[in-house]
Amino acid sequence: MRFSHFSILALSGLSLASPVLERRADAVSLLTDLYATIQTYTGAINATLAPLSVSSSPLEKAAALTDVGASLSSITDALKAATSSVKAITPGSASKRSALSPSTIDAQAEPVAKRQLVEVGVILALILVELFATIAGAIAILGLAGLLVFLNPLTSALALLILAVEVLVDALLIAVIVLLDTLLTGLAIGIGGL
Repeated sequence: MRFSHFSILALSGLSLASPVLERRADAVSLLTDLYATIQTYTGAINATLAPLSVSSSPLEKAAALTDVGASLSSITDALKAATSSVKAITPGSASKRSALSPSTIDAQAEPVAKRQLVEVGVILALILVELFATIAGAIAILGLAGLLVFLNPLTSALALLILAVEVLVDALLIAVIVLLDTLLTGLAIGIGGL
């Protein structure tokens, strides 16, 4: 009888693991797709800038500015779309997935959760490095004045993405803490009853 109470508490806590991992896996796949999209556009920017140098003619720079600006605008659109998608998987959407059966329990939920948190951070860092390196190269060749009209919306969209990811990661950390608290409380009650 005591074991059945313990198992009910433990299973109810473990059932939280799956939606937490699912949301984080969604974030990992969204950010991975975003990174691939950004690499496509930064590759186009780098190809446009490759034949140019600081001493290139203003006419060549003006022609390149149009192509670079179009790619930066496409990156901004991709960042906005990813931000909307990340916001859609924040805890507000968790209620749709909260009813899980005990058969969805993953015994290794905590190590997987930690690994996925690291993956989210690494992918976000790769996105930032990719963008900043490309933007720095474009500014060095084309100058800041011409790119400013494209960079302001891009930096805004990037900031919103970082905030959305931060909210998601904070919410997921809270969910993992609740999961562990529930498991440890169930374990303490179960052991205390023995």
